[in-house]
Amino acid sequence: MKTELIERARSIVDDNQLFINIVSKRVQQINHGADPYVPTTPEMGAGDIALMEIIEGKLQWHEESPVEAPSDPFDALSREEPRA
Repeated sequence: MKTELIERARSIVDDNQLFINIVSKRVQQINHGADPYVPTTPEMGAGDIALMEIIEGKLQWHEESPVEAPSDPFDALSREEPRA
């Protein structure tokens, strides 16, 4: 991947973890046959394509708010009424 593209795309996605997840997921999709959303050249790899898609605003993502899970997954089961 080209450093210039990484820096430009990185300025759009502030969260490092999110950035890595977006790029890696999109690279996987492209490698499995997904069509690129931007014009490509033969020397562009899947990573460069994914970065260009971020730069050109072709990808959309949203951050999920954390959902609190019970500390004990069986806790909810223990509060259920016994079945007769």
